[in-house]
Order: sequence, then C-alpha cells, then structure tokens
Amino acid sequence: MCHKREECDGEDRLSELPDELLVSILSGITMKEAARTSVLSHRWEKLWTFYPCLDLDGSKRLDNFLSQIRDIGPGITSERRNEILDIQRGGYINWVNHILESSQLHVVDEFKVQFDLDERYKPDIDKWVRFALEKKVKRFELDFSSYKDRVHYMGHYNYPLSLEALPLPSSIFLTSLILKMVAVSDQVLENFISNCPFLESLCVGGSRSLVHLRVPGSSLCLKYVEVTYCKNLKSLELHAANLLSLKYTGLSTAISFMNIPNLVELCVGGKYQQYFVHNLPILSKSFSQLQKLALDLDIKPYFLHMRNIKWFQNPILSQLKQLELHVVASDVQSLLLYSPLIEACPSLNRLALKLDWYKSAIKREVRKLRQCCHLSLKVVEMTGFVGQIVDTEFCIYLIKNAKMLEKMIIDPCYRSPYVIGDIELVEAARECAEQLRSEYCIGDKLIIL
Repeated sequence: MCHKREECDGEDRLSELPDELLVSILSGITMKEAARTSVLSHRWEKLWTFYPCLDLDGSKRLDNFLSQIRDIGPGITSERRNEILDIQRGGYINWVNHILESSQLHVVDEFKVQFDLDERYKPDIDKWVRFALEKKVKRFELDFSSYKDRVHYMGHYNYPLSLEALPLPSSIFLTSLILKMVAVSDQVLENFISNCPFLESLCVGGSRSLVHLRVPGSSLCLKYVEVTYCKNLKSLELHAANLLSLKYTGLSTAISFMNIPNLVELCVGGKYQQYFVHNLPILSKSFSQLQKLALDLDIKPYFLHMRNIKWFQNPILSQLKQLELHVVASDVQSLLLYSPLIEACPSLNRLALKLDWYKSAIKREVRKLRQCCHLSLKVVEMTGFVGQIVDTEFCIYLIKNAKMLEKMIIDPCYRSPYVIGDIELVEAARECAEQLRSEYCIGDKLIIL
C-alpha cells in the first residue's frame, strides 16, 4: 500500500519530512550538491536557499581551468591567458551573487569566498561583506589569493577593505575570521576584534596594510592566531590570556609574547625564525606551558650558524612534548647541529623532521656522535630521507640516545628542485633505511613508508 501511495503522489517519504529536517539533511553535503537538489521536485526547489553554510570556494574550479590552459601549451599568450581568467572571474562573481540573492537565511553559520580576485570587483565584494555581517555570520573567510602564488599570499591581488565597508552591529557572533590577500588596516582589524567577543580564531595572510597589529583585551575568547606574509608588519602585540595556538610566518618582526600565558602551541617560519632561534633562551621564559613547537627552518643550514649557539646546555622548554623541524638539508652541514635543541626539551616524546634538499659538491665524513640521553623521546618521524650521510647519521644518533624509543617512521621520498619523484632514488633510500634496521637491531621499531 505504501508503495502504491508513493507512486500516486509522485513523492518519496523523505520529501514528506518537515522543512527543518530536510535542511538539516542538506547541511551534511556541500552547498553545490545541496543546490542540485532543486531539480528533484517542486518540494525541493527552494530548500537549498535555507542552507546555513555558504561555502563559495571556487579555487578548485580555477585550478582545473588553469590545468586545461597549461595543457594547451606555450602557444597561448599572457594577454590571452589574462582575458580568459577575467572571464572566469566574472563567472565566479555572477555565481556568488546568484547564491546570495537566492538565499533566504536570516542567520549564516559560515560564509567563505575563495577565488583569484582584485580591487576591480570591490563593489561586489563590499556587498558580500555586508551580507555576511548583517546575517550574523559565525565563520567568515575571504581568500583572494592569486593563482600565481597560492601558498605565500604575496601576489599583486588584494582587496582594500575600508572601515566604512564593515558595518559592525552592536553584537557580532563571529567565532572565526580568515582574511587572505585582503588589505586590512590595523584600525579595521582591531575594531573587528574588539567588537567580536566570541571570536576564537583569527587568520590574516598577505595583508600589505598591517603595520602595528595589536590584539587587545585579556577577556577575549581568542584561542588561535595566525599571521603570515604581511610584509609591512613591524610589530605584533598580543593581549590574549586564553590564546592556545600562535602561528607567525614572515619577516623579522617585534612580537610580544608576554601576555599569552596559556600558549601551548607555537609555529614560527620565514626570516623571523632566525631571530627566534637565536633568542630562544630569553623568549622561552614566556613559554611555561608550551607543549608543541614547529620551526620552519627553510633556509640553507650554513646561514643559521647554530654551531655558534651555546645556550642549549640547560633545559629551556621543560613542558615541550612535540617538536617539528622543517629543514633544508645538505651534507655540507649536519643535522646534529639541532641535537642541543632536542636536549633542551627533557619532556619531548615526539620529534618530526621534514627534509628538503639542495645539491652540494662537497662531501664529508660521518661525524663522531655525541653521547646524551633522551629519556622521554618515544616517536621519531623523518620525511625526506634519502640515505645520505646527513640524515643517516642523525638517525643513528637518535637510535643510540633515545633510550625509550618505540617507533621510528621513515618516509624515503626525495624532495629536491633537481630530482622529483625519482623511483630509483626512493628505492635506494629504502635500502639504506633497511640497513639501519639490521645494523642497529631495531626490528619492528622501524617503520618504512
């Protein structure tokens, strides 16, 4: 009988559910998929317009399009490429405008736009910003990263966000704010933060307008702050007692760590890491609760001069449990230069190294390994192992000195601007890793990916 009624009505049981339940079901899929349900029946035609998460990420669409252009070959001129890109930008603008005009939401949980846009589209972008804030958005993201440099946000594309373009109602419900390639000034961002009492996550990338960023208010809920590649930033002042995680990548900048007593996770990269490493004995006094430290040491080892640093003799990061190092490696130097840093973390139980390589015609002998005792270190991960002197001797050093070692994970991939994905080199690296297993009797402790 049920089957006959469904056939007569032309509806299924799912369509008989209340709107609230159907919208809840739609929230479990992407917005694009939700919009496609409008063709199912008259009952579903407008349901997607109540979708609470407006994820308008067009970056994958742009990447696929650019791949098609590259497949055409070098015959296409840069002028023609820009013309085609402008057509894609116009299509993206029209799509976002259509979604917002169709939306029947009073409150938006998430609003995210991601595409390669610039100030030519300011009137539309201003309209999007007003829409999101008037809908009491909780998670707000603008990402206008250039397709030319999707990683570092340092392209020529930016959006001059003026104070007038930000209508700040008396009560803003933002919990997450992400601005990439958005030219947001100190005043605007501080105003944003001060008027967002529930803000937990703040990310700013590639802003050329930030000079002296101050995160005010000890009572803020702010737990995560990320500032990357803001090339004109001179200072970063943090007053956030609840801050748990901080990531800074960029030029050497005056950063105040004095008012973030509960910080447990810190990531440092760019040129600032040189200053950070050399001044860690002093800076570490502000890191009494720090449990995870990630250093992106993406410079050639001989620039770092760690051999001249004498301050690793005493524990300086007593609570640190995880240490991640992204290192540019060469047999000119030795990864053993980083061993005093490991010794300065007596509670360390996980060490992760990511190695990038650059060529060097200079070869050296294996160095004499220093004797020390890492009583807490249990897990070691090395990505980019190639089986050369520099990575092999460091593995041996850890095998001999990490008395409680339970697992050593080696990923024998070759990361180099000269050789990428060479199968023979990868297999040779695996053979070198297997030699470590047999020579040092570490058995199942060694895992080779």
